[in-house]
Amino acid sequence: MSWKTLEQVEEMTPNQLVSWFLISSYCYYDVGKPIMADQHFDYLVQRLKECWDDADHPHKELITESHLDATTGYDIDFPTIVRLSGNNFLRESE
Repeated sequence: MSWKTLEQVEEMTPNQLVSWFLISSYCYYDVGKPIMADQHFDYLVQRLKECWDDADHPHKELITESHLDATTGYDIDFPTIVRLSGNNFLRESE
């Protein structure tokens, strides 16, 4: 499996951080297949907190401050595009 690396997280734009927070949470909680190491996800959350105001992603409102504080998106109702993107990433990385 090809996981998202720390270097890839470092290079993500604010909107990409939102996308990958959602995709990673979906894959981890709904599919049961993580796509990045826990410490990389923690770093993604740290970066997302730092550049929160710069993100204007259409699904940003799905992520709450409590999600970021707890570094989890376990209770998010993931939109179809997040589910499709997560499943595509999993398929392509097998």
